[in-house]
Amino acid sequence: MKKAILAFTALFAAAAPLVWGQEDATPAPAATPEVTAPEESQSPADPSVSVTTEKTATPAPSKTNSPAATKSSSPAAKSSPSASTKTSASPAPVTSTKKLSPEATIRDSENRWEAATMTHDTSVAVALLGDDYQGVNSKGKLMSKRSLIAEIKKDKDTYTSAKNGRMDVRIYGGHFAVVTGTSSETGKDKDGKAFNRAFRWTDVWVDRNGKWSCVASQANLVAK
Repeated sequence: MKKAILAFTALFAAAAPLVWGQEDATPAPAATPEVTAPEESQSPADPSVSVTTEKTATPAPSKTNSPAATKSSSPAAKSSPSASTKTSASPAPVTSTKKLSPEATIRDSENRWEAATMTHDTSVAVALLGDDYQGVNSKGKLMSKRSLIAEIKKDKDTYTSAKNGRMDVRIYGGHFAVVTGTSSETGKDKDGKAFNRAFRWTDVWVDRNGKWSCVASQANLVAK
């Protein structure tokens, strides 16, 4: 009996290490990875996080660095019409509008009329003679405005000089004037013969609505 007990004990002692070894050799179950919820601050799907990130990440624009905040750097300030008007505006030049006296006006008209003889210009006579003009030329021929203009057109002389001498202008009542004067003309006639003519004449002028017109004249040839 003791032998049997000893034998059982020995067998148990021998089998115990094997059982313990098997228990130690059994692999521990694999640890289940811990699933952690993503932080709210890292989740791009969270709209509240996105808004918070944009507000804190983008610095507010500085008012002092903005070009529009500086008046001197603003193009509108440099080209403002009101500013340019104040700095560059200058008074317009004053043009003299002084009207010639009746005497000066008549003298100027007489000189223009005589000077037009050189170029056979009929426009001056058309402008200065009244439509009711009557005159006597140096040949004693009675002339109307139309016939006088026709004589100018037919003139074939070539002039080197045609100018007035001394004139005496007398104004009566502010609207009526009598002018006496002299004139001289030099050149060559249509046959090529030189001439040096001198005239003495009298012209009568009338002011009609602010315009002086010659209405009568008479000329005498005093030298050839």
